Amino acid sequence: MTTQKVRLQKFMADCGVASRRRCEELIVQGQVRVNGLVVSRLPILIDPRQDEVMVGDEIVESLAPEEPVYFVLHKPKGVLVTSQDPSERKTVHELLKSVPQRVFPVGRLDMDARGVLLMTNDGELANRLTHPRYGIEKTYIVTVDGRIHPQALEEIKKGMWLGPAHAGGKAEKTHGLKAKVLSADRRQSILEIRLNESKNREIRRVLARVGFRVRDLFRAALAEKITVKGLEPGAFRPLTPQELQWLKKISSPEHLQQRKEATQQWYEQKEMDKERKRLESLKRSTQASTGHRPAGSGASRRGAKRPGRS
Repeated sequence: MTTQKVRLQKFMADCGVASRRRCEELIVQGQVRVNGLVVSRLPILIDPRQDEVMVGDEIVESLAPEEPVYFVLHKPKGVLVTSQDPSERKTVHELLKSVPQRVFPVGRLDMDARGVLLMTNDGELANRLTHPRYGIEKTYIVTVDGRIHPQALEEIKKGMWLGPAHAGGKAEKTHGLKAKVLSADRRQSILEIRLNESKNREIRRVLARVGFRVRDLFRAALAEKITVKGLEPGAFRPLTPQELQWLKKISSPEHLQQRKEATQQWYEQKEMDKERKRLESLKRSTQASTGHRPAGSGASRRGAKRPGRS
């Protein structure tokens, strides 16, 4: 009988360890062992029936298939978004103790940030919602000390190189953030920042680069429609059927293909408009250099009677 091997990060996500991207991070960080050996280079294929997988000191075991569940959590400040913490700090899992299923957070939200966090046991949807290819947008309301100036705002929008997020890491280039000022005075500025792909503590690092310290970071929305309106910090609720349908739609391969086609059409139309303007400009400059006037313009002027002449 042929052995059916699977990717290690997919097996871990299906077992409820974390989202697939987070599982990849755990592997690369050397926190995962297969048959007693640390594995840290992807890709890794395993046989779930024969290989023993451990994360830290816990054995990862296949879970019986569960009905997928989806919750919106209003994450408060001071709570870690992780499945386990060696320092025994409070994690988001402690806020969902009443949920019988083993759920994990979708994406990152740093310890000092607050706001929307999706919790689920659906590894496939979690992977699509966090993968840069699908470009799922997140909206943040950010309060910084002092009045932010136009030059800093332009640097934020343009993108910049950031130093390593942690020891041993690599410098990273941001793609630029969609940012606008909601209010500003001498004491503080409040910004709305939207981004599709979130690097580790990206907003804080970007604002630090332009000289501003983040006082408060609130994730106001996921995919525009998922919010924590009506939820107190630490409280959670199930996704509505309409919200779930929306998330599945915008993270589907079909929707991604439609976006690509729309972007291609926009680009082609833009290039056609540029070429049309170039040809019109070339035509005007040629007419000006040869002294040629559009047909009928000279004749109409010569044939026209001046006011007061018979």
